[in-house]
Amino acid sequence: MKITALSSFCVDFYPELNEVYVGGNSLNLAVQCDLLGVEDVSVIGAVGIDYWGSLIEEYLDKTNINCSRLYQFKGKTASNKIYISAEGDRYFKAHSWNGGVFDAFRLSDEDWHYVRDREVICMPAGDPNFSELLDRRHDRQAVVIDFLDYHSIQFIKERIGKIDISFLSAKPEMLDQLEKLANSSGKMIVATLGAKGSVAFYKGSIWTQQAIELEHIVDTTGCGDAFQAGFMIEWYKSQNIEKALSHGTRVASRVLGYQGGVPHDGAIKSRLNE
Repeated sequence: MKITALSSFCVDFYPELNEVYVGGNSLNLAVQCDLLGVEDVSVIGAVGIDYWGSLIEEYLDKTNINCSRLYQFKGKTASNKIYISAEGDRYFKAHSWNGGVFDAFRLSDEDWHYVRDREVICMPAGDPNFSELLDRRHDRQAVVIDFLDYHSIQFIKERIGKIDISFLSAKPEMLDQLEKLANSSGKMIVATLGAKGSVAFYKGSIWTQQAIELEHIVDTTGCGDAFQAGFMIEWYKSQNIEKALSHGTRVASRVLGYQGGVPHDGAIKSRLNE
């Protein structure tokens, strides 16, 4: 399986802990795919020519991920300020996100040529390259999109025809609409519901999966990205949605036990004014 993740790379600041971790949807997902044994994982994106960009490159250099198309541009590496509730749930405050070079990055023609040979392309829907990816995709590859928790069902409906798997963090009251959309489009939709588990809709059928109960949750950051990696890999291997939901849930539960979206050897103390 040839998987490429586009193009969200950032550092996650934890102001209350005075710590920072590398992250971003694409980095988190690519790292989980690598940890799950996918031999051909690559990324495309940009970081700034700054300390945090070097930190991301240093982290990825320790993996088996092909980072030859992770570029360093003049400007700041994207960053996100994350706060953790007493229950371990992450939340954001106004102006938590600073897009930096992520907001300005666009794939080159050479990058798109490389993408054409990849079997699975993964991207968050907030990516500036999202529309062009849908225009350029071809039928021999799968496009997997994370709609996160802030895109409307109408937004998904207008684009789902060119997407093979749509993931989103949903609320229970959205499920009826998502079922109708999956049935009318013929596309797979997978909704994660936090502690209430997950639901998949595909070809007129519904699958549900309970969450794994944990005594203590450290941080939910990266949980959805890990779930997507586990689900996607199992689905393309077995074509079994029940197994895919179970695998995604197990992979996601591991992330809940540590700070940040991916495993680290240790915390890196942040310098938030840098």
